Amino acid sequence: MRRSVLPAIVVVLVAAAAVRADPFIPNDRYYAPYEWYAALLNLPQAWSRSLGSTDVVVAVLDTGVMADTPDLAGRLLAPLSSTGNPPLDGTTHHHGTWVASVVGMGVNNDDDREHVNRGGAGVGNFSLLPITVTDAQGHNISGRIADGIRLAADEGARVIIISHSTLTYGVLDTAVAYARGLGALTFVAAGNSNREEFLTDYASLIFVSGTNRDDGRWDEGSEGSSWGAFVDLAAPADDILIADPHDPNLPAGYGIHNGTSFAAPLAGGAAALAWSINPALTADEVLAMLYDTAVDLGDPGWDAVYGRGRIDIGAVAEAAYATLPEPATLALVLAGLCGVLRARRRKGR
Repeated sequence: MRRSVLPAIVVVLVAAAAVRADPFIPNDRYYAPYEWYAALLNLPQAWSRSLGSTDVVVAVLDTGVMADTPDLAGRLLAPLSSTGNPPLDGTTHHHGTWVASVVGMGVNNDDDREHVNRGGAGVGNFSLLPITVTDAQGHNISGRIADGIRLAADEGARVIIISHSTLTYGVLDTAVAYARGLGALTFVAAGNSNREEFLTDYASLIFVSGTNRDDGRWDEGSEGSSWGAFVDLAAPADDILIADPHDPNLPAGYGIHNGTSFAAPLAGGAAALAWSINPALTADEVLAMLYDTAVDLGDPGWDAVYGRGRIDIGAVAEAAYATLPEPATLALVLAGLCGVLRARRRKGR
């Protein structure tokens, strides 16, 4: 009597799915003791789908990024500038390096044998494009952020991060619409004024407010997350691990900082991870995933403090994974079927 091979195939499929869905814990030495927000954002679940792809370019519009940052090695693209001056190297003002490290510190790349400090884990192993939009002291140069947005989009960035405040958000929104047309999403820090700001709800800019360890609004008293009608999403902004190889007060090359400057790259990293899983996704599809999977905080639905909610990177990754085309599943079925048939033929000899 011939027996069906279907149960064996089902076992193969279920086992494979279970293995791929297991949370992934990286070996980075400062991950467990300092990156409290990773579990909150379900990053281990997201990493079970992808550790990030260098095919995805994340542009950091800031003060430049220090090229000798060990945790960014091998993934920093040639720096650009929209200021009319050469790109800054990040050493005079370190803010750009901090922002880049939050989104892009190497995941699972710690190796004691190499005697190199690579102890933090960003959102993913993306390619990072530093674009200088400030002077050496970190002050915005009028109009240069908008120029930097267009430059990033023209260079193929899928995610653009702006962790600087400006008085010209309307000009930025026009540039971001251009970038959106080329398939990029732009994430902007909501600000650290610790008060309501009466900004317009711009159509293309994605403003990210800051949360604390208890999923409340980040509030340090003298500073805290701004809020208002313009807020779209929220992400942790309290005690965030950053890399800084040139701060004399950080002998290990890492530190802890607060601010919505770091909420924006966490949200941008969620989008970059979605594209790492399925590069065919459109910008509108990825943004919808961020909104649809966000954890609703505060008043039900959208509110001025958290926007549509605090990001859930694990849920975004699962949503992106669910969009992968059927041939991937079919290949797994066929592989299982062929294995079962070969085993049966060997057994029957």
